[in-house]
Amino acid sequence: MQCGKCTCPPGLPYCVCNYKEKSLGNIINKKPIVANDKELKENSRAQSAKLRIFEKK
Repeated sequence: MQCGKCTCPPGLPYCVCNYKEKSLGNIINKKPIVANDKELKENSRAQSAKLRIFEKK
């Protein structure tokens, strides 16, 4: 979706190099949400899970 001289990875839904002025949406949370201790005890595979929220325009 990026065009011109944008150097961002092609799969990224937003521009991090600030070349592209038009945004495809808003980042809701700056840091990813990770599993708490209770969830890690119940499900050990949740250790690598990270939830990121992006709202499309």
